[in-house]
Amino acid sequence: MKKKYFVPCFLLSCLMATALFLRALHSLGYRVNLSESLPGHLYRAYPLKEGDVLEPGDNVLIDLSRFHNPIVELGIKRGYVSRSRKMLKEIGAVPGDLVALRDNLLYVNGRPTLMIVSPEDSLGGKLLPYPTPLILPQDCYWLVSVPDGGFDSRYFGPIDRSAFTHKAFRVF
Repeated sequence: MKKKYFVPCFLLSCLMATALFLRALHSLGYRVNLSESLPGHLYRAYPLKEGDVLEPGDNVLIDLSRFHNPIVELGIKRGYVSRSRKMLKEIGAVPGDLVALRDNLLYVNGRPTLMIVSPEDSLGGKLLPYPTPLILPQDCYWLVSVPDGGFDSRYFGPIDRSAFTHKAFRVF
């Protein structure tokens, strides 16, 4: 009779241990990315300081409660993002850069990227590209998803630096 309950109890114990381990990592600033925003890796997040320089290719955590935008609200409603969890994104363009969405591609300073602008999400919901071209104003950043299947500035536009809480570095 005891053998019958061993496997479920063992699996439950393993799941609980894994959950506790991940929670401990999270409290130390580690994040496991399982979304389509960035490759599924382990990242270490450090609080962003006033003078920290942000460049294309840097990863940041965004607090959506600091950023109000009707398209982000649509993304929350559709389940792309959650106001209760910080969003992890890569910076694709910085203040002063020229951003344009044309021919279903993202261009930064006239150079095409591999970022495709999709007219709909994976469930068939309509997505409209953010109106461009535009030169990013001071303290505004263009966020991208790598690979390009995520919800980012192509749809909700630039985000002010004040919404960023952490800079994240890939651990592995």
